Amino acid sequence: MDDDTAFGLQDSKKATSRGKAVVAAFTVIALVGVVSTNSSRSPAKATAPYTAESYDSWEAAIFERGMTSLSLPNAGSSFLKDLEHEGTLDKLLYLNHTYAFDQLKTDGKESSAQDFYYYQQGWEAQINQAYCPVASSAAVLNSLRGKITLPQDKIYTPFPWATQNQLLLNECVRENIYDIDKMEHNFWGMGLNMASEVLKCHLEDQGYTVEAHHVNPDTTTKEKVRQAIQDAVLDPEARVLINYDRGGISQGNMGHGHFSPIGAYNHKLDAFLVMDVAKYKYPPVWVPTANLFSGIGSLDFCADFKYGPLPDPSSSLEELALVIGCQPNYRGFITIKRSD
Repeated sequence: MDDDTAFGLQDSKKATSRGKAVVAAFTVIALVGVVSTNSSRSPAKATAPYTAESYDSWEAAIFERGMTSLSLPNAGSSFLKDLEHEGTLDKLLYLNHTYAFDQLKTDGKESSAQDFYYYQQGWEAQINQAYCPVASSAAVLNSLRGKITLPQDKIYTPFPWATQNQLLLNECVRENIYDIDKMEHNFWGMGLNMASEVLKCHLEDQGYTVEAHHVNPDTTTKEKVRQAIQDAVLDPEARVLINYDRGGISQGNMGHGHFSPIGAYNHKLDAFLVMDVAKYKYPPVWVPTANLFSGIGSLDFCADFKYGPLPDPSSSLEELALVIGCQPNYRGFITIKRSD
């Protein structure tokens, strides 16, 4: 259940604006998380709860030291010089520095950054802090403009445009995943399988296949994941979304589980460009494959659950767990490819 709020599951009191039912459901998820961490393998390093100090650190890193990575608080031009010399990226590199932009055009592989430009047709910020899977899905649909029939939001009539609200009004989505009216607009995020089902509702009858790939680091390798995502990025007809933990990719503690599209791969740096849909929080960032593998190979403690009916906030934890059917699973990535 990933929604990228800044608070984290432990801080459910600060989520009261979503209603008592949501707070109660988060309490269940936190409980499941405690149980799951006693399994044979701990998940990738998770992010810490939000604090005022962490916000100050984030703000300084983005706006005062924009030329450097958040993971390199004291780095400067020497980091960039070393990076150019060695040719391999082992830290995050944000797209608010010219060197980072240069990597879109100096890779030597013509097709490795094409998705970045396709996404400029409709890559928008998530409209609330829970809609990262919805915003990422809308970005994918808009990037396929001219190849598919886009949803029609009446506010843009007669111009088709995949808005986040319109995606959730789709009949297939309402019947099988999330009914915005029955849930009274309460939204707790989505797991990897749920997000892939949203895309299937919009794309499977338009010649595309959508597949969710859970990344269990005990049963797969970084090399296999790199190849699978790289193949999709290099295919002009394909797209990739990732479901990751921000702490797992070394992005700090301003958020936990999250979704975003992949816009490019740089062979020289061995890094993928994550086009963050929380655009109010982070710019796009080059993420080394090792970091990406850590982030998507993390455990979502409530990856699979069912929306509705709304839980009764007076219910016991056991009753609430039964209502939402919360099940853990690994995060991973979603590929969207031509089926013909």
